[in-house]
Amino acid sequence: MQKHILVAVGPGYSHAALALGIARARECNARLTALHVVDRTPFWAISSAQYDCGAALAHVDELARGVEKRTLQAIRASSINGVCVTMDLPSGTTLGRVIAQAAREFDADLIVIGRTKATNWRFWEERVSDAVSRYSNRRVLIASNHAGHIVSAETKSTPLSFTIADSTQRVTRPS
Repeated sequence: MQKHILVAVGPGYSHAALALGIARARECNARLTALHVVDRTPFWAISSAQYDCGAALAHVDELARGVEKRTLQAIRASSINGVCVTMDLPSGTTLGRVIAQAAREFDADLIVIGRTKATNWRFWEERVSDAVSRYSNRRVLIASNHAGHIVSAETKSTPLSFTIADSTQRVTRPS
């Protein structure tokens, strides 16, 4: 039984992950921490820096505030014990490592993360869900919407499919 659930949310909003995390928190009467890690220098902002760096960074901030606002609205609407934490992605590390480290620091029993589609042009990067499973000694629940449909946060019952990756059976490599 989980006592503390960490849900990773991002610019894609990760509705399925948040909805599944809220449902699990309700079932177990657990606390929920929604974690949004903000990359202040994403690849698209760097490529546009030659044109208007200030506008690119302002857009990143606007996206971060929007994610936090929608996440808090969903948590409040669900009437569970939950918070939203927003943090910057430290340079030289990956999103997967940061989420795994946050789970250790927050003493979360379960990590819920959304599944993203693989992109062919960034084939050298591993999926965030794979990295979280590799670097964490917590259970990882991977949620995805059916057929890639995005559903609004106000929906109370969202059809979800999910894959459970039990990372507790894996041996973690030192970083």
